[in-house]
Amino acid sequence: MLFHYLLMRISKLVHKYNVNNTNTNKNRRFMMVAIKSCIRFILVPVLSLIGCQFAFAQEGTINHWESVIYANDTWHYFVGISEPSSDWKTVAFDDTNWLKGTGGIGYSDGDDNTVIDPCISLYMRIKFTIYDLSKIERAILHVDYDDSFVAYLNNVEVARANVSGNPPAYNQLADGNHEAQVPGGGNPTAFMIEKNDLLNCLQENENVLALQIHNVDANSSDMSSTTYFSVAINDDSHQYREIPGWFAAPFDFSSSDIPIMVIDMEGRQIVDEPKTMGRMGIINNGEGQRNTLGDTFNEYDGWIGIEYRGNASMGISDKKPFTFETRHEDGADTNVVLLGLPRENDFILRAAYIDKTLMRDALAYHMSRKIGHWAPRTRHVELVLNGNYEGTYVLVEKIKPDDDRLDIVRMDTSDISGEAVTGGYIWSVQQPDGNDVVFLSDQSEGNSRVLKYPKPDEVTPEQFDYIRQYEESFRIVMRSPDYNDPATGYPAYIEPSTFIEEIIVQEATSNSDAYGWSSYFYKDRNKKMCSGPAWDFDQGLCNSTYNDGDQIGEFIIEKPDGARPFFWDVLWEDSDFKLELKKKWNAYRQGPLKTDALFAYIDSVANYLNEAQQHNFSRWPILGQEVWRSLPGAADRDTYQKEVDYMKNWLSAHLTWMDQQLYYVDTAVYNSPSPTPTDFILQQNYPNPFNPATTITYQLPKSTNVELSIYNLAGQKLKVFVSENQQVGKHQVQWDATGYPSGIYYYMITAGDFSQVKKMVLVR
Repeated sequence: MLFHYLLMRISKLVHKYNVNNTNTNKNRRFMMVAIKSCIRFILVPVLSLIGCQFAFAQEGTINHWESVIYANDTWHYFVGISEPSSDWKTVAFDDTNWLKGTGGIGYSDGDDNTVIDPCISLYMRIKFTIYDLSKIERAILHVDYDDSFVAYLNNVEVARANVSGNPPAYNQLADGNHEAQVPGGGNPTAFMIEKNDLLNCLQENENVLALQIHNVDANSSDMSSTTYFSVAINDDSHQYREIPGWFAAPFDFSSSDIPIMVIDMEGRQIVDEPKTMGRMGIINNGEGQRNTLGDTFNEYDGWIGIEYRGNASMGISDKKPFTFETRHEDGADTNVVLLGLPRENDFILRAAYIDKTLMRDALAYHMSRKIGHWAPRTRHVELVLNGNYEGTYVLVEKIKPDDDRLDIVRMDTSDISGEAVTGGYIWSVQQPDGNDVVFLSDQSEGNSRVLKYPKPDEVTPEQFDYIRQYEESFRIVMRSPDYNDPATGYPAYIEPSTFIEEIIVQEATSNSDAYGWSSYFYKDRNKKMCSGPAWDFDQGLCNSTYNDGDQIGEFIIEKPDGARPFFWDVLWEDSDFKLELKKKWNAYRQGPLKTDALFAYIDSVANYLNEAQQHNFSRWPILGQEVWRSLPGAADRDTYQKEVDYMKNWLSAHLTWMDQQLYYVDTAVYNSPSPTPTDFILQQNYPNPFNPATTITYQLPKSTNVELSIYNLAGQKLKVFVSENQQVGKHQVQWDATGYPSGIYYYMITAGDFSQVKKMVLVR
């Protein structure tokens, strides 16, 4: 009876994992797990009770690593101008008619030992010998690829990235762009192959490793295929080759003091679109309790639909960001509470790869909430995907209409006229993706306007026309002479306070992506256009070379940036708007945005992540290394705490500078008596914006040669006002811009060693 029960239990477990699963190797793996589980939990106690002695083989420990294949070994290869023979991935395949060359094989990346002509796909294979399979505990395939690949051991798929298809066709394009890391000083990406999987494909004596590489488009500028294969040895014998100098033994993750998220795709591939069904479990044993792989999924245990997300973030690292929905098994959405976040079904997993504090998004959203606006709430988790530890991620609420998220009216297809068509809407300024609904794509207006809600497959033509025309009407007003009229100007179209508070968060963090990259707006029913919610700050808080992100004494909004809609510049230069901004800034700096309060939040997050960050940077050893858009000094910031302190020191200095700048914002400054000059000062022109004339005032603390000139956005000098030696004191010039087109202009003074540039806006 006991053995009959054992067989029934094995049969049920095997059936559970075989249903709707066509991946034979996956089924074999689950069969082994099922049998092992039954033996451990049923047969062992039974045998123990009846006095039998039974020895179970234990997985061996790893003594050291050796490399079996180097990238610069000789490979056979075939450029994918047609499908190769169906058995090209097997040991028996005759590859004598294929070309031979030293790996890596590709073109234009600077890492190619064998250069080929541009192509969509490349097939390559190399034979190798395994001497004693019992000595191998696991393996790692390191691949530096551009743009995607699939790898096979003896005709069994063991790794892939960025391409779908089983197998991909010879003319199939990669799912997205991926840049090789080695040419920029990085290392190939590691793909772990566990012992059970090796038993399904590796064999003693002769084996073959086969790869197919795919480009993102037919005219792609480069292709890379740098590949290494290394194995873990369980004794002190040496039968293969030394590992490369950059090789780091993989981090073995088993437990954490923060929640663990486990995602198993059950053999399915995650792609950019659409979402793919998978299983997700979250282990969260509560504050102060340890979370261990193997614990019960007590926070969530169910289905999800998951896909890759992001633009630049998809290509800079193999730590990928995701978006996912919680679902029923039939694919229908189901709202759930995750880690205390209000009940919903749409979430983001931010990789935070370039943000070595792992908290810049969380901090910026915290600042926005503290000054009274909804912003996405966040939770940190450690992610295990398909059995591989992927690092510390930030679980983020997706921006969408909801009572507990962005509280605006939800629309349906019947809302096409009257008050119903007036809201609610959510849109962003960004570079669009292929399936986005775009209602403005004029480079002179900044980046495109992409409608986020209603969703692309739900928005009606009437709704699309309404929000397009509304934003267009606002832009027309902002170009008019009466743009700030209380009744007909911008106050009639927007809620200025939301624009002020958006500026406060963006400028306090000096977000390099501010205003023109993932900058959100929304409009509720029968209400005005609002700025926000805050989004995407991984390049903020002194973390990007873009827009000189390390500068303490600059406003992002004053830097030339073709991605930013022009109306931000007009608002920034409006004296009434600026005065209100000053008042809010000074009030917030006495309360929620006090430096000490922000530092307390930063320190609390850093303390919470103390263990998790160690795991993350074992998996992704980038502390002390330059990554995408790293600022100078990255090599010196070789610990997590140094990265946190670097951010805090910059933030403190930048907030102090903003205090000094915004304290003096007041229309009265233009009419106040001029003090005895002690410094060179170039004041903001007044009025600004202007039509057609404005006055520029400056003061000199000593006699010197002075040049004052006007420039357009292209940097062309349009007019020289002053070019002479001038005496100490206050000086003024007036510019009558009659005949000049509306737009942004710059005026620059050079007085001895002093030089400064300011911006002004001509509005007709």
